[in-house]
Amino acid sequence: MAILRTTLATAALIALAGGASAQDKPAAPGPIVKTLLQATTTADGKAFAYPDGKPLVTARLVELPPGGEIIRHRHAVSPFIYILEGELTIASDSMPTQVYKAGDSYMEQAAWHSGRNLSDKPVRLLSVYPSAEGVALSERPQ
Repeated sequence: MAILRTTLATAALIALAGGASAQDKPAAPGPIVKTLLQATTTADGKAFAYPDGKPLVTARLVELPPGGEIIRHRHAVSPFIYILEGELTIASDSMPTQVYKAGDSYMEQAAWHSGRNLSDKPVRLLSVYPSAEGVALSERPQ
């Protein structure tokens, strides 16, 4: 009987020690996930598809100073855009002028368009091109 009591007491101490250890170490916090965009079309409502070929993703950080302009262009594959700070005004052939602000995200439109920073603060954006090797990121009118 003494052996049984000793064994039970030892098991209880091990269990308590294990429990205390778990309480002393709080679990690491999990990630906070915010979906920025889930889309099947570009900003102007055109369905997009990925080109054939070897996949290539290009990510760019772009900064546009106050009064700066991104000249007229279009994309073979529309990039995902996330505005980090500032306001970007987009003029397009296919839709009314749009203003995107910090925290906004969109799939760039398929039509010819240009961007301007009409504010007195820089615009910073992340542009991600899900494309293929050999496909130009953008083209400019001739």
